Amino acid sequence: MKLRTVSRRSIFVGVGATLAAGILLGAAIVASGVYNVAASVEHFRVTNLVLEFALRRSVDFHSRDVVVPDGLDDPDMVRLGARHFASGCAICHEAPGGSRLPVTGGMYPPPPPLDDAAAKWEDRHLSWIVRHGLKFTGMPQWPGEGRDDEVWPLVAFLNALPDMSPADYRQAASLQPAERPGEASVDCRSCHGDASRPPVSDLVPPLHGQSEAYLLRALAEYAEDRRQSGMMEPIAAGLSSETAATLAREFAAAPRPPVRLYGEAADPSSLARGEEIARLGLRERNVAACLSCHSGTRSPHYPRLEGLSEAYIRQQLTLFRDGKRQASSHGRLMTAIAKRLEDDELADVAAFLASAEAYGGPADTSASR
Repeated sequence: MKLRTVSRRSIFVGVGATLAAGILLGAAIVASGVYNVAASVEHFRVTNLVLEFALRRSVDFHSRDVVVPDGLDDPDMVRLGARHFASGCAICHEAPGGSRLPVTGGMYPPPPPLDDAAAKWEDRHLSWIVRHGLKFTGMPQWPGEGRDDEVWPLVAFLNALPDMSPADYRQAASLQPAERPGEASVDCRSCHGDASRPPVSDLVPPLHGQSEAYLLRALAEYAEDRRQSGMMEPIAAGLSSETAATLAREFAAAPRPPVRLYGEAADPSSLARGEEIARLGLRERNVAACLSCHSGTRSPHYPRLEGLSEAYIRQQLTLFRDGKRQASSHGRLMTAIAKRLEDDELADVAAFLASAEAYGGPADTSASR
């Protein structure tokens, strides 16, 4: 019995001494500066294994509470994700039909192509990585604070990417003939459309026909971080005041888009309930009538809603209600109103405001995308 106890103790002492020696050796190497951190030199294989293991365990742990929404196979989600990818991600990660740029090819670790990302990671993992970025990889966090609704389209796109040909990708991302697959231009019309083409997705608003004052206010709020968007904040911050004024003036002068019917016809009872809120408000809850400000005949600082999709209006009302668009004075006004709406009321008013009946104009009854 005594012999066995000594033997076990010797084993523990030996293991402890080995670990201590390994830690001291590692500390000595780090302190000496011998370990080469140049991007031109790869890690040791064991270093890569440790880093990969740590990365996967960290992502899995920190994404454990992420709730994956329904509808990631929605074509509108995929198209919006494709455009986000083309505008912000493809410069580092290879796009279908594109090629790696020399600068990003020299990064270490190199940004991987993402056509197999959905096979390697779960949806919750992908959303967490896009939202928070990864240390020591050059992968930044999503700049739009709280805008998880902008992150999920990218996850939807990554799920669809393995089956996309270069032509499918160009179409989904609404790439114009002059745009290379990995170098999409920052052209407002590529996302928001113009008088001759619709936005890339029903989750993106058309801008043509909005007032110049409203468009300038929106750009200023994005640039000053008073309105959050991972896509719009970097773009608006990079515009000169002259360029912003020119864009606002050109979009304001374009004709308003027609009011379209999106998919199935809305339920008549839902439209009726939404119409009551939009035209009369809910006085008992201090909810103002939507069209008292947004009819297009009021202050030019309020956006016009005709031509916007039901999905976009519902999304923005949800952002207001969740407190994710309250950094500006106009945002705080809308947040107070949206918080007083129930889920079904929010959906009903969005359905009505996206319908032709709200404005008395003709509807485009062609099938939605």
